[in-house]
Amino acid sequence: MAIFSHELEKIIPETTLLELNDVRVSSDGILFSRLHLLPESFAFPAHLQLWKRRSVLKFFVTNYARRRSRAIAQPVLWVTDDWSRGYFHWLTDVLSRLFVMRDWMDDLVLLLPWGYQSLDFVQASLPALGVKAVEFVGKDEVLRCRRLFLPTHTAPSGHYNEGIIRGVRELLLNGCGAYGDAGYREENERVYISRGRAPKRRIVNEKTLSNIFTEFGFKTIYAEDLSFEEQVRTLSRARYLVSNHGAGLTNMLFMPSGSSVLELRHHTDCINNCYFTLASALDLNYFYQTCLPGNLAQDPHAADLLINPDLLRANLTLMLGSESTTG
Repeated sequence: MAIFSHELEKIIPETTLLELNDVRVSSDGILFSRLHLLPESFAFPAHLQLWKRRSVLKFFVTNYARRRSRAIAQPVLWVTDDWSRGYFHWLTDVLSRLFVMRDWMDDLVLLLPWGYQSLDFVQASLPALGVKAVEFVGKDEVLRCRRLFLPTHTAPSGHYNEGIIRGVRELLLNGCGAYGDAGYREENERVYISRGRAPKRRIVNEKTLSNIFTEFGFKTIYAEDLSFEEQVRTLSRARYLVSNHGAGLTNMLFMPSGSSVLELRHHTDCINNCYFTLASALDLNYFYQTCLPGNLAQDPHAADLLINPDLLRANLTLMLGSESTTG
């Protein structure tokens, strides 16, 4: 538990609603006013400090001189930052901000960067959160917003306001048809989400492990093969989920309370605890197995993993046996 000791207590600041006037928005999601990039464009203020002077200069030349400017008269809602295109960050960070703004949806147009319109999980999740009007900043344009409303993050990324993240879960389950007539469909599925088609953080010896997952009754799925709604419905029927650190584990968001999750993670990683904290916020049982990298030269955050089969078998036995003690 040493790797989680600093996560056991967190102060979650209250979310506030900011109103920004006369703000411009670039197609890639950067807010700026005159010659200033706004820190609200970034998941963490320190990200702004990473911009080099020549990058800032190039940004302003591009957005003031080379892109078409268009004014938008109606008040708009802004909920994204420089991390929001990722599946995990969209579901946990962005949708949490939309959740607290759900009573405002009749009065505001949700504004999103150009690239988001091609993301299935974005398009599919917006109706569930009550979004009625959405507009995408064009690829080669800058929008001039007279009034832009922006809720601050409901928690630092990787941490959660429990009531809000559980509220997001309920809206997504309802919106994607995951509930039967009597609540969750009790099918008790066991799911392994493979990253075999991902560019990084794959399992080196996954073929060797396939027999173990079959032995324990786990179905292997590839998130790439499923629409967002299918991922929601599949995991809403699962009582057990196994995957290595990555976007697929975010789908624990759709599992019933009391279900169990096993995360396969790099043995040196004591920082990326977002799935431990998410499991806690959702009242899920969290298990983990530390793993050696397939290549010692790889960055721990991107490294492929080599799984110890005997340890995996022992941890699956432990996880499946936990139901008798947790109800």
